[in-house]
Amino acid sequence: MLHIIPLQNQSFPGLSSDHTIAQQPKMSIETDRSPLHLVGNQPGKITTNGCGAKDDDDDRHSKTSTEDPVVSLANARHEFGEHGGVNMSIEASATFTVMEPDTLRRICAGEVGPEDGFFSYSRHCNPTVLNLGRLMAALEGTEAAYCTASGMAAISSVLLQLVGVHGHVVASRSLYGGTHALLTQFLPRACGIETTFVDVRDIKAVKEAVVEGKTRVLYFESMSNPTLVVADVPELCRVAHEKGVTVVVDNTFAPMVLSPARLGADIVVHSISKYISGAADIIAER
Repeated sequence: MLHIIPLQNQSFPGLSSDHTIAQQPKMSIETDRSPLHLVGNQPGKITTNGCGAKDDDDDRHSKTSTEDPVVSLANARHEFGEHGGVNMSIEASATFTVMEPDTLRRICAGEVGPEDGFFSYSRHCNPTVLNLGRLMAALEGTEAAYCTASGMAAISSVLLQLVGVHGHVVASRSLYGGTHALLTQFLPRACGIETTFVDVRDIKAVKEAVVEGKTRVLYFESMSNPTLVVADVPELCRVAHEKGVTVVVDNTFAPMVLSPARLGADIVVHSISKYISGAADIIAER
């Protein structure tokens, strides 16, 4: 499962999904039916040197958590401010100090990283983004969450990783405008990726749209933006998985209300600028 949330220059904390993906250079997603969550500005679990935050207090989230989101958030690790503040301090640095040459070698080699308290460059990860990821993973009940610079960065990263050149996507007709433009204009021209749009409320139509051996992803929104079409997440996941198709769900409009990863989705994407933020002052994705 994968979840995505956009994040603008790490201005705040959060993150989610069995796995979550976000904008990160040279990242590769390895899905094995275990959910993945993405957050705009860092990639998800998957292979990466970036900021793949996970709830590491115990092993409860090694698989999709069945806990209520409120309980999961209450039990999540809480980071206090640098000087004892109730809220975590926002990390404003682009680069970080490394005192020993061998430590830098180990960071570059991937021997140590953010989960060990070692940071090098905020484009990859910083403490604020790491904590955002932990909280988003707790919210969605996923193993990890990753951040990107925007929701579209997260969505693009996921689809490019999962579908590949000349691949095929089955998607809901009711989608956020930017996602629809990506599927109808950019991906066909740049990558030869084709999309068949269906009414996801018509399960038979979804089944018939899947092309055996070619369709890689079923993409829909749990509650569509802005028309509020509600998808039957468990049934759609069942149909897709029977045909070997990965399910990517945008849960932007229904955090706390629905948990797609807990209902069978492989990847969950969020735009933090909507209900997660609530103040229309953030461009970010998980």
